[in-house]
Amino acid sequence: MAEEKHEAENPMSIVYFVIGGVAILLAFWYFSGGPERSDLRGIFLKPPPPIGTGESYGPTIPNSTSTNNR
Repeated sequence: MAEEKHEAENPMSIVYFVIGGVAILLAFWYFSGGPERSDLRGIFLKPPPPIGTGESYGPTIPNSTSTNNR
């Protein structure tokens, strides 16, 4: 049996692959309505069930898509 020699992968190709994957996921999130669909408005989370309710509380994060009607 002869051993096959494989060329070592270029580390930058792995970095580009990961960055490309993250960019694709962010694009899917954004075009599916990402920021507008967020129902999380508080900056803290209560523990998940059965210990707590899992809802958010605390100061609210202002919705950047809403307009001020004064």
